[in-house]
Amino acid sequence: LSDLGSNEAKAVYKNTNLDLRQYRRIQMFVHANALEQNASGLTDDQLALFIRLGSDYKGNYYEYEIPLKLTAPGIYDKYSREDCRLVWPEENMLDVPLSVFTKLKKERNIARAAGTASYNRIFSAYDEARPANKISIKGNPSLAEVKTMMIGVRNLSGSRKSGEVWVNELRLMDTENEGGWAA
Repeated sequence: LSDLGSNEAKAVYKNTNLDLRQYRRIQMFVHANALEQNASGLTDDQLALFIRLGSDYKGNYYEYEIPLKLTAPGIYDKYSREDCRLVWPEENMLDVPLSVFTKLKKERNIARAAGTASYNRIFSAYDEARPANKISIKGNPSLAEVKTMMIGVRNLSGSRKSGEVWVNELRLMDTENEGGWAA
């Protein structure tokens, strides 16, 4: 991405028809680096990756945001396991228990009943397991009916920034294998 304005975001999306209730986690590898000339002075935590899951892109969605750590230049020609961790740092790994979305929805609904939140405004909190990561909800999304998935990059800094972000292997993990009851 080039010359991304303050708080501006760029994203790609896919229309889907998924029921995520049978999974416990969503994961994806994420890499970020400054462009070679780095004229914008990009540093760690100025760009963030976000994933949005919902029934539409603007009104009913869950969102998870990770501030990105940059990979140092010149590492790409190496192939050892240690170098893979430098290119795909664990801090950038999207590894989200889907329960954080339903927990945030319950918190928002309690705040809504108290008159301090609304379906029409974004309601956000920070992930207890990874406090730099932000979780948001807008509208009334459901993990049972995910119609859209959006992956994007947001500029968190106060000035224009340019950088390169790669994502790899979006996957759903840990299926619910518990049997039900029959009568």
